[in-house]
Amino acid sequence: MRARMAVAGFLGAVALPVSAMDLNEAWDTYQTQGPTYLASVHERQAGQEYKELGKAGLLPNINSTAYWKRVDGTSEQDNFLGNSVESDLEYDSKGAVVELRQPLFNKQRMAEYRQGKQRTLLSDAVFDVKTQESAVSLTSRYFAVLLALETIELARAKLKALEEQVLAAKRRFELGDGTVIDIDQASARRDLAQAELIEAEDNLLVARRLLQELLGVLPAEMSTLRTEFPTPPLEPPALQDWINDARANNPTIIARNRSVDIADEEVKRASAGHWPTLDFVAAYNDTESDSVSTQDQRNKYGSVGVEFRMPIFTGGATSAQVRQAAANRELANDQLNSSREEVLSGTTREFRGVQSGEQRVRALEKAVVSSERAQDSARKGFQAGTSTNLDILNAEEQAFIARRDLLEAKLRYLLSRLRLAAAVGTLGQDDIQRANEYLGPSIPLQP
Repeated sequence: MRARMAVAGFLGAVALPVSAMDLNEAWDTYQTQGPTYLASVHERQAGQEYKELGKAGLLPNINSTAYWKRVDGTSEQDNFLGNSVESDLEYDSKGAVVELRQPLFNKQRMAEYRQGKQRTLLSDAVFDVKTQESAVSLTSRYFAVLLALETIELARAKLKALEEQVLAAKRRFELGDGTVIDIDQASARRDLAQAELIEAEDNLLVARRLLQELLGVLPAEMSTLRTEFPTPPLEPPALQDWINDARANNPTIIARNRSVDIADEEVKRASAGHWPTLDFVAAYNDTESDSVSTQDQRNKYGSVGVEFRMPIFTGGATSAQVRQAAANRELANDQLNSSREEVLSGTTREFRGVQSGEQRVRALEKAVVSSERAQDSARKGFQAGTSTNLDILNAEEQAFIARRDLLEAKLRYLLSRLRLAAAVGTLGQDDIQRANEYLGPSIPLQP
């Protein structure tokens, strides 16, 4: 699968410098030392052993046993005259046994072998799910920090403008050209702007911590969005094509399918409890001991044969296990159907998010230009006596909202494209690189 991102090469690598960071560097850092990502890597490594465990049940099993015993006691027996004769027993008994057992017919072991292969494939699918979810989560947290940083800058600019508006209103009042209402209106907007700035700073603190949670480190600077923001059309352009790709390649659906296969093999494994087993057995015995009638007796012999076992009655346990496995198989099917519907709904949502996101970005770009023009017009109109102080305040507020909404719309658009790629199982390093191309200038993480 194209989406599977490389694991080898990142483990054991030296931590990347964190003086400045873009999205590519954040992803590399996450793969190198992010605890969440490393946990999924080790989980996958453990899952690779399932196929070996399943295969082991079909291969020869060799065991050895050795023992040494000291016998100390007495023995009584009648002699030919009918008298009881007692003799001491004091001797060593020792020996060793080596046994080879090879399954010839064992339906449970065959089911476990097939399950082992399916569990390994499941671990691969789960790793794909977690890797793509991690890429989206990391990008989302990276963008959340950018949004918080830019919101702080906008909030500070807004607060500065409103503080100047308060001072201007006071000067006009002192000169007899303004009113107390103008001062109160400007002061109220300034106080709200101060509260918005405090909230933005709180949001940045939380966003920084969430990013550090994934990366394990925090950079001193981060790359923010460039001014130019192209929105190329989706390829393919039809929603149904994306839905078909998601149905076939989404890693969550693939993982659920693996779970169904495992559950189906579990039904077969449980049902095999009714079947007989046949093993080839070869053994070698080497024993040495004394007895009442012999001294220094030593036996060496080998044996070769087959062993047949037929379960007759297990107290109903086998039938109960079959019913339980069948119910779990139905559960796995239900979970597959549920996940499939969720994935297709998510694909539709993100497809629409990209399309409407492009329209929203273009509309907000125009809104920013218009709001800045309205802001300038309100100030000129106030000087000419055609606008009021409230018009200026409203224009300031609208310009702030438009700039922030535009930034948020751009970040949401990029996230929708990444989520759409993840929905169809194609999110990879190239998608991260394309999103990273929208980033350019660096800004300090401490505003």
